[in-house]
Amino acid sequence: MNSMEFALACREYNIMYRDRFGEIPIPGEYACTRSEFLDALKKAVSEEKPIETYLLKRVRHDDGRLE
Repeated sequence: MNSMEFALACREYNIMYRDRFGEIPIPGEYACTRSEFLDALKKAVSEEKPIETYLLKRVRHDDGRLE
């Protein structure tokens, strides 16, 4: 899925997630593919749990690198 398709697929779920948790999760902060992120986002909204329940956050190093 390209970036436009991904953004459109996430839009509705991002709004619902923001309404529940007060923030919109950023895909680049998680160690996953776009489809894994979208699945986790849908699950987080439906089960009303933070997305971190389903995905691991990337490690941010002191020099700004993400791993």
